[in-house]
Amino acid sequence: MVWKPNVTVAAVIEQNGKYLLVEEIPKGTAVKLNQPAGHLEPGESIVQACRREVLEETGYAFQPDALTGIYHWTCAENGTTYLRFTFSGQITDFDPARKLDTGIVRATWFSMEEILEKQAIHRTPLVIQCITDYLAEKNYPLDILKYYS
Repeated sequence: MVWKPNVTVAAVIEQNGKYLLVEEIPKGTAVKLNQPAGHLEPGESIVQACRREVLEETGYAFQPDALTGIYHWTCAENGTTYLRFTFSGQITDFDPARKLDTGIVRATWFSMEEILEKQAIHRTPLVIQCITDYLAEKNYPLDILKYYS
């Protein structure tokens, strides 16, 4: 059997002290809180995947500026292992009429206090860890990632 982790991307997006998060309903569960995030698809770079996922889940165009971290996490409930690349950056545009991905209830801005209050519904422990790393100014240049098509 060949084992491989699920490669995912996420974005920590902060404006005026608030963070853009999504309320989503993963298959078979209740509403969860997460960064805009998703899976790497064939033929795209990790940075392209992050731009796409943010747009699909929030309606915001996102420009990654830095890699905040790479996270290796295994979900205890199903044994699935994730390798998550998280980016920070800037919003460059917004399409309020854009239909959001299936399962996304809404995308909205939360203060750190609200995020901490809702920790029981975070989709994974990576939600708070990625914000914590962003606040600790963990920023790595995007050119650390090499993409060969």
